Order: sequence, then structure tokens, then C-alpha cells
Amino acid sequence: MGTVASVAKSDNRDSTTAGRELATLALAALDRPADLLLVFATAGYDQAALLAGIAEIAGDTPLAGCSGEGVITQAGSDERAHAAALMAIASDLATFDTFAVEGLAKDPRGAGAAIAAWVRDRGERRGRSLLLFPDGLTGNSTVLLAALQESLPRPLAIAGGTAGELAQFDRTFQYHDGRVLSDAVTAVLIGGDVDVETTVSHGCEPIGSVRTVTRSDGGTVYEIDGRSAWSVFKEYLDNDPVDLSAADSVHLSFGERLPAHDRSGYGQYVMRTPFGLDRETGALFFPGSLAQGSKIQMTRRDPDRIRRSAMNSAKELIARRSAQRPNLVLHFDCAGRGRIIFGERASEMAITPMQEILGRDLPWIGFHSYGEIAELGGTAYYHNYTVVLLALYDRERVDGRGADAGE
Repeated sequence: MGTVASVAKSDNRDSTTAGRELATLALAALDRPADLLLVFATAGYDQAALLAGIAEIAGDTPLAGCSGEGVITQAGSDERAHAAALMAIASDLATFDTFAVEGLAKDPRGAGAAIAAWVRDRGERRGRSLLLFPDGLTGNSTVLLAALQESLPRPLAIAGGTAGELAQFDRTFQYHDGRVLSDAVTAVLIGGDVDVETTVSHGCEPIGSVRTVTRSDGGTVYEIDGRSAWSVFKEYLDNDPVDLSAADSVHLSFGERLPAHDRSGYGQYVMRTPFGLDRETGALFFPGSLAQGSKIQMTRRDPDRIRRSAMNSAKELIARRSAQRPNLVLHFDCAGRGRIIFGERASEMAITPMQEILGRDLPWIGFHSYGEIAELGGTAYYHNYTVVLLALYDRERVDGRGADAGE
């Protein structure tokens, strides 16, 4: 049989009913018991009631996911307050384990170490790819990823996105086996006789001069080139705004210079977007953090470049495995790359073109995140203003068994 998946979407405003609809439709299309449920939903729902509705149909099937600013399926992007999607996956080649760590804000390094220990406990063959869904508001995902990778027993394809909500910057939700959490990280370890390919791309153009972070503490940047971070940021905004709500601010981010060996075709910078402003001090808060001494440059998003780079990401996946079709695609896309920049044409401009390249009939699920996780040069980074694609492939069978059956 290999790996099969089906996707269902609901916009029913009743949370429990939406959950039932998702599970009923996805499992009926799968036509066999599922080994994993991936769930993404917007924050208009009663999150616990949504998962309870799923459990009424799917029982105790392992489940992971999170809330997002919007959900993504083959139907495109849906950023309404009530939109939910579920992918049911079954496989006789792959293994799926789920995990959660709470208290991300207080100890992101400890959360990363705990996930690494859990991966080690699963054993060598239960480790092809690691999906991560951290809280997008409370934790430092850069520290989380650094601690995780310091302790991993072997290289893993790490990908995912941080949980979002309806652009209120209030509270996000993470899902683990029927539980709704906040300030947590949920994880899925994919193992067995499968492979994954991932790509990440942005659509930002560097502008202005190279600058230096001269005072920072974790995710809070106080000074850039000896001036308040806010005074530097608003140089690129019109009409002397007093906060980050200025219309132009959603198009801007700082690019943090990458080590040369991690750049590849991605570019020189990894994107860092401010999520908070202290008006009194002019400090900016970055969930991805910017270390003191970092070389940075302001960048501006370009809609045409977003579209081109997204299509190139899909073409790159095709080029890597031109003779093999993915079993499923996972899609993690910045909340700032949907309707906030494309309006009602978000699907048409930035999502459907990738689906047409990879296959319009592929099982496809994802969400609009507050930050994306993907590897560059073998190192997993926290990103902003990017799109991450993960394609899963079965390994070819040998004598009726998976390719690695003898491991």
C-alpha cells in the first residue's frame, strides 16, 4: 500500500460539528485506519471543542498541529475566522510519533533538549523528518532550534511553522493527541522507509545599508548602530508612525546575514520580523531573536518576487526527484504572504502556481504561520516572510519490503 493521505476542510462555524466533519470526510476518503492526523485551524473556533469533535470520529488516533492565521489546502488559502483542515495519513512504510513540550517561553533551550531526548528514545529508524509547531508568540524559536540540533543523534529534515491566530497577537494554540496547549511546542517524528524533501524561499529585496545590532537581549533589540531599533526601522516608513500598525510596516523586515555555507540559492539573509514595540525605549521584539553584533540589512517584500520564488521552490522539488511523485505535501506559509499582501488573490498568486507544478491532485495541507522552520545548508533556521514546502516520498520496495528493511 505504501503511504496514502486524504485531506478535508470545514468552515462550519460550530466547533464540534466542524471537527466531526473533518474527521468523517478525511477518514472516509482514506478508507483505512489512519496512523496520524495533522490538524490546522483558525482561532475563531473553540479549540478544545474542535478537537473533541475530531476525537468523536477518529478516537485516539495520534494527532498534531496548531492554530494558524489561515489554513491551506488544494482549494487554496482560507484566512477566515472559521476555517479548519485535517490530513489523515496511513502507511505500512512510515512511522509517526507525536510529542509536546510546555513552558516554551520560560525555557526554550530546555524545550529543544527535551525534544532531542525524545527523538533519541525513538531509535535510529524512527527518524527521517521532524515536524515542529511551536507557539508563535511566546517562545524564542531560534534558541529552541539551536538546543535541539546540538543534541540530535543524527541529521533530520526539520521543518514546520509557528502557531498563529487572527492577527490579534494575543494567544496561539498547539495540538497534541486531543489536548489544546499554549506556550508549547508540538512535534511529529516521521520514520521508516520514507524520505522527505524540503524547500524554503522568500520574496524580499535588500534595501539600504548594512547595519549592526549594537544592543540586544534574546529576542529584544534595543539599539542598532547605537540608535534605538525603532528609530532605525521607521526610517523606512512614511508619516513618522508611532507603532508597528503602520500600513507599510507589514512589507518590511530585517535580514540577518547568514554564514556563507548556509546561503546556497536562498540568498544572503534570513528574515527577521518585529512582533512588538516598546514605545518608551524604542526596543523591538523579534521571536526569532537578533544577537548583539549581528550584521543586518532592511528588506522589503516584493509581490512579484514572492510569486516567482514560490514557483521556483516547487520546481526545485520536482527537479530533485523527477521520476517520483510525492505521496503528500505539507505547506507552511507566512501570515504576511496571504491576503495582507495579495488581498483576495492570495491563492491565485502564490499558492495555486506551486500546486500546478507539483500536482493539483496531491494531498496538500498547511497553514499561515507566525514564523517558518526550514533548513539551509543542513542547519534548521527560524524564518519570517517565507514559504516552506515538505514533500514525502515512499522508498522503493525490495522483495516486498521497504528499501531499508534490513537496517
